[in-house]
Amino acid sequence: MPQPPPDAAQERGRATVLIADDEPAHRAMLRGYLGASHRILEAADGAEALELVEKEGPDLVLLDIVMPHQSGIEVCTRIKEEEGAPYLPVILITSLADQSDRLAALAAGADDFLPKPVDRDQLRLRVGAFLRLRQQEVQLRAQAAELARLQRAKDELVSLILHDVRSPLAGQMALLTLVGEELRGRGDALLATDLELSLRSTRKVNEAIEEVLRVRLLADQALAVERKPVMLSAMVEDAVRTYSGVARAQGSALQITIGGDRVVAVDGKLVRRAIESLLANAIRYSPEGGEVALAVRASEEVLEVEVSDRGPGVPDAFKQTLFAKFGAVEAAAGGARRGIGLGLYLVRLIAEGHGGAVSIEDRPGGGSRFRFWLQLA
Repeated sequence: MPQPPPDAAQERGRATVLIADDEPAHRAMLRGYLGASHRILEAADGAEALELVEKEGPDLVLLDIVMPHQSGIEVCTRIKEEEGAPYLPVILITSLADQSDRLAALAAGADDFLPKPVDRDQLRLRVGAFLRLRQQEVQLRAQAAELARLQRAKDELVSLILHDVRSPLAGQMALLTLVGEELRGRGDALLATDLELSLRSTRKVNEAIEEVLRVRLLADQALAVERKPVMLSAMVEDAVRTYSGVARAQGSALQITIGGDRVVAVDGKLVRRAIESLLANAIRYSPEGGEVALAVRASEEVLEVEVSDRGPGVPDAFKQTLFAKFGAVEAAAGGARRGIGLGLYLVRLIAEGHGGAVSIEDRPGGGSRFRFWLQLA
């Protein structure tokens, strides 16, 4: 007595297997092996199989190699050539023993082979294994999409907060300027000087907010760097001044070398921020009393910045990813450097925005040497 067809709820809970074979009897046999636990689709030729792949989105495809008009190898090639598509396992069923046919099938992207006549238990085991791989890939894609969504939400929240802070901060600077002018008019020079120092600090905060917003746009490739003539020594000294107090507090000795001091056409604020990030990184991981060296060299075409420390160094396994977004170096038994690497990611963005690149290498005698270079021409 024929079994009633499964209802829609049962169908939704089962993986879909597409059987493509020009022999009805062979399709019926495979359907009998798998139909009790899978939703089955059938195609009598390659064109019908490709149409069902597009319309129905099966979870696995069983392809006979020898079919009229379009072979299983050709169908497999078409299925696998779609870039960015979810993983769709394809098992080729063949009675061919020629090694060249098997090599052609592998070149087409086939995931596995089954010989004719197909063994029922072997078929079920292979299908089950590849369906598990398919499910894992689907879950990974969903997790990646959720992480991307959360990252976008975080970026949008940060941008919203920074935009909301800008307006009251601009109002505060304007009021401080007016009060300072009024105090000078009254002859209260000391209080006016204190107010000017407060205003400078507020301007620094405002500049930092503007730079963070610009770096965000730079990461989204929505902003080009603004090249303007900058005196190299003044830009470097400004960056060093930001962290000289931190270095003194830690007992780190800063050694500054500027070769070829000149006017360079760069985005001065961003390049200064990149130098500050490398200095902060070097000071953070230097031992107490350690030396941090900053060397800046400029030619007609290239500006190179190098920051060296005497810290624990960076394991080779992390050097390729250290400048990636949220690239991290985990704590190791010997006390490896740690951090999320967001500052180094910004250094890379700024360098690439100027047509340059970043690198890291071991420093002779211990420590690390970070470099970035920029195109000036």
